[in-house]
Amino acid sequence: MTIVKFKYPDTEKSGLARAVEFETLRYGDRVVVKTDRGEELVKVLDLYSLEESSLEKFEIDKVSLYEVVRKSTEEDFNRFTENQLFAVEALEVCKEKVKKHELPMKLVKAYSTLNRERIVFYFTAESRVDFRQLVRDLAAHFKTRIELRQIGVRDEVKMIGAVGMCGRICCCKDFLECFDSVSLNLARLQGLPPNPGKLSGTCGRLMCCLKFEEANYYIRNFLPDVGEAVETPEGKGTVVDINVPLEMLTVELETGGRKQFSIRYFVTREQWNEYIEKLKEKHEDRFKCFSRPGVINDNEDSEGTPEPTE
Repeated sequence: MTIVKFKYPDTEKSGLARAVEFETLRYGDRVVVKTDRGEELVKVLDLYSLEESSLEKFEIDKVSLYEVVRKSTEEDFNRFTENQLFAVEALEVCKEKVKKHELPMKLVKAYSTLNRERIVFYFTAESRVDFRQLVRDLAAHFKTRIELRQIGVRDEVKMIGAVGMCGRICCCKDFLECFDSVSLNLARLQGLPPNPGKLSGTCGRLMCCLKFEEANYYIRNFLPDVGEAVETPEGKGTVVDINVPLEMLTVELETGGRKQFSIRYFVTREQWNEYIEKLKEKHEDRFKCFSRPGVINDNEDSEGTPEPTE
């Protein structure tokens, strides 16, 4: 069975679909996938050839997989472009109606499926919003199914994009497929000052990049602590610094002076192999971010509040 991992054009999240006769697909190709919302033009991220037993390993139900309908045609591209322009106009209409109903919400993005079976409006708000009358007005105006979905601030940045303090495009917009939970413990683990003000990203939450090296610091479980006495090839000494990215320990020797040693000298072969396996786990979770269409992954930042109408 060939599985296509693809990116939704609205949420930038990833999903999975079966590809029966599309083994020649490559990264970046556009295909039409039939989802719960209708036909959608999506971007191919990767292709996997899997047995059904492998799907069970990744806890993926075969029934939940969508199906690739066809490779995109020129007509699909033209319709997709028209829908993008239509979504901009629809967002303006929705803003006027939000103002009319005096709702405490900030509209972020509008999205339409390929055949306009459904229009989705994404918004942020400080609390839950009763938008039932707004949905009725929008359905009467556009004569199609309407869905309003409340998202978090991290999802907002992922959708519209921003520049981080490093000067690069925010990781969530550039390459991250989903969000992990980030806490100040990760900063402490990496020897950074636990100051949320300096460690927060554009969205106001702790920066996602704090999570990137978490697996590397697993080796700290086997290393001596700073201030602990150790035996080195050049005699006894005291650990004064541990640099995990460089895999080096700085030791102040009893004979005087400081010297750096590889961390491998201070761990057993079994401990090192366990550390390497931990690093492999970081890269082997291929389907971790699989999500349903337009659904924001469950995390501490998101609230899904869909409201479809006939």
